[in-house]
Amino acid sequence: MWARREKTYRDLLREDPRDCLGCRTTCRRCLRRVTSSVSTGFSLNYDNDSAVHRIDLGGDDQQIKMAEFVSRTIDNASHGILVRDAMKKLGLRNKEDVLPGLEVRLLNHQVIGVSWMLDQERGPHKGGILADDMGLGKTVQMIATMAMNLPRKEKHKTTLIVVPAALLLQWKEEIETKTNNMFEVHIHHSREKLKHLSQMQQKDVIITTYQTLVQESWTPKDLGSDEESEWLINNGGLLTHMKWYRVILDEAQFIRNRKTGASKAVALLRTKYRWCLTGTPVTNTLADIYGFLRFGRFRPWNDWNDFNEYIAKMQLEDAPLAGLRAQEVLKPLLLRRTKDSELEGEPLLKLPEKHIDLETIEFSEDERKLYDSFERRAQIQINRFIRDNTVLKNHSAVLVMILRLRQLCCHPKLILSQADGFEDPSMMLGSDADKEVARAKKQMGAAWVTEVKRRFMERAKATQLDFLDETDEPEASCPKCGDLFISNSGRILSCGHEVCADCLDDIRNAPADHDNNFGNEDEQTNMRVEKEYETAYAKGFRPCPTCKKMLDLRPASIFLSSAFEPSRDDVRDANRRVRDRRIAEREARRRPAPEPVRAAAMDHDIIDLSDSSDEDLPDVSQLLSEAGTSKGKGKEVKRPQLASREGSSESEIRQPNKDLVDMWRRGDDNLEPSAKMLALIGLLQEWEITGDKIIVFSQWTSMLDLIETLFLRYGIRNLRYDGSMDRGTREAVLSQFRKIGGPKVILISTKCGGVGLNLVSANRVVNMDLAWNWASESQAYDRVHRLGQDKEVFVKRLVVSNTIEERMLKLQETKVGLAEAALGEGSGVKLHKLSVKELKDLFGMNRNNQSNPGSQSPT
Repeated sequence: MWARREKTYRDLLREDPRDCLGCRTTCRRCLRRVTSSVSTGFSLNYDNDSAVHRIDLGGDDQQIKMAEFVSRTIDNASHGILVRDAMKKLGLRNKEDVLPGLEVRLLNHQVIGVSWMLDQERGPHKGGILADDMGLGKTVQMIATMAMNLPRKEKHKTTLIVVPAALLLQWKEEIETKTNNMFEVHIHHSREKLKHLSQMQQKDVIITTYQTLVQESWTPKDLGSDEESEWLINNGGLLTHMKWYRVILDEAQFIRNRKTGASKAVALLRTKYRWCLTGTPVTNTLADIYGFLRFGRFRPWNDWNDFNEYIAKMQLEDAPLAGLRAQEVLKPLLLRRTKDSELEGEPLLKLPEKHIDLETIEFSEDERKLYDSFERRAQIQINRFIRDNTVLKNHSAVLVMILRLRQLCCHPKLILSQADGFEDPSMMLGSDADKEVARAKKQMGAAWVTEVKRRFMERAKATQLDFLDETDEPEASCPKCGDLFISNSGRILSCGHEVCADCLDDIRNAPADHDNNFGNEDEQTNMRVEKEYETAYAKGFRPCPTCKKMLDLRPASIFLSSAFEPSRDDVRDANRRVRDRRIAEREARRRPAPEPVRAAAMDHDIIDLSDSSDEDLPDVSQLLSEAGTSKGKGKEVKRPQLASREGSSESEIRQPNKDLVDMWRRGDDNLEPSAKMLALIGLLQEWEITGDKIIVFSQWTSMLDLIETLFLRYGIRNLRYDGSMDRGTREAVLSQFRKIGGPKVILISTKCGGVGLNLVSANRVVNMDLAWNWASESQAYDRVHRLGQDKEVFVKRLVVSNTIEERMLKLQETKVGLAEAALGEGSGVKLHKLSVKELKDLFGMNRNNQSNPGSQSPT
């Protein structure tokens, strides 16, 4: 099949040179496949390993559709819709007119947007991607499109809107207020979930979350990809039973990774129209757009094999060409305007100016000692990985070292503190692990501990054995959020199942998310099960995401995954025994034993730092004392001295003294403020005279905890908004912040408040820590710089000099170049691979070649 398809493309391009997607000439370079041996550097962060399912294939006539696409000219004109033409299409007589069913007047660019969206629904694509910059009114344009294209005689009349949990109520209020209750809207979430299909079919609009959709889209692991859709129709939740009139994904960047549960779940939904709303269509790599293409069934590029061959892989070989191809794929499907765009010679949007400044901060002497000690150990560990050609194998260890250095820039307590009554797992040494295992043995029994250790050993072996089949690898992802399971974030519940720390906090603090289905037995049995559930719930128990058993989730009943991880020596010995046994079996059958697998060549040691989650990272117990200890039994492990180019070994690095460490461990009234925290206090005092409202962003809720402690000392009133709050509490906090006379400062978790929220009541922002990519930061800043803002906006990005933070700025510039390449907003020349040298730059190992970034933001 593939051979025939490949021949078709080559023949077509050979016959008509104009149709080459790159340079419109007969270009062999544009047809080259990228081999697995790429040059030394960082890999692209996209999933090319998951199995190809039916939802990843375009159809039986895929090669024909692809040929049609290639044969079309790529010089499609831009949408080029004039305001007067759009008004005529929509039946508006003048700019003061309001669309039928709407309570608000649309701005000029929104009139064009609605006109384009209606054309998309009436055309062959049946939807598209509205990628307007944050703050340009994507929501109101979508609502207007819903009002202008109502279901007529269709049997299926309901629109489904999938959003992050924080936006549930906001979408409901927007629809009801902007259409004067034209639609009957229901939020399908938590205890408000509907129980019957007939109830759902009676609603005009259903709003739900990505997480709820994933839960209702569960399928058995042994189910074939061809059977998933039919199985969900018959056995899935109500959302998968329904056939929808329209499905809308808000903050659609949530589906960019094709292997995540959310991305798969939305692709399996049945609907007439499909829409993606996102202000950041490309976050990390051009592969991000495939999730949109698959969900929208935008042919021919919803076929993964073709998309991967002609766009995703091409980034490694010819980034500008890959960007050009992505533009051509997106052109008929996507409408994007930025705040800097012009419309018929006039600025698209006249917003107050936004000032983004980089505030460079100097560590105190004590902080510098701590940071330098940690960074030096990290440098030596990186040198070891490079020397042994094991950078890729130690991908997770590199990520956690980066995370710890970043947290040190905010406050040392973030990595020195106690969490849930025990040491932070990344700082655990062998003796601490022994204590945790002993605690588990006392509380749960020796058999429980033995089984957990066995499971962890199997998982560790599977990641290191070269000849294990992929199907032999144990499940290694959080059952609730689907993120990769790594020991630093892992928590073991009393039932033996694992969940990540973030999800554990969510389960603890949120109402239990139950579908009110208590079994399929007789009524008496079901009532008994329901009563048991209610009794456990009243005691504060919550269900395990895997087995649904109601559990005590207090710290005393939760155990650190990292304590049960086998040591490197244990894994190596176990693998050696497996290898020896298999070799012996082969020899017994008189078959030659395979050659030992050699260490990967240096040019394969590529590590991806493009989109690592800061809170889902593995354990690196060696960060403080790699040279002398090994986790497990706490015994001393002698390691060879490094032939480091930097000229020193770990033994020569001076450890921070105990008094210094203890000082930075202190909390509450004895909290030692960090340089960044003092800089924040200085900014708040400086801005107090303005009366402006201020948002303080941090990626780590533990940092927000420390800031609140310091605010009490200085008498600063503040509000807080983070993921541990239920929806009602979040809305109450935002309502209080918007009120005149309320607290002027709000602390917001970047993960929770960086998307979708409208916070124009504030016009000053302090970002305590950089994100990996500029798109994430920009999205957070645009919560205040959007329609409705009538003041100048001031953003302060706090960065500590001569640390990993300064070096991260260069990575942000790389990603901006990538997004511009796909969207036609730049040349794409900044997109490049990051080499081992650049990895060393990130850790400050090439200090002679470094220069301080001069840009305020990567724009």
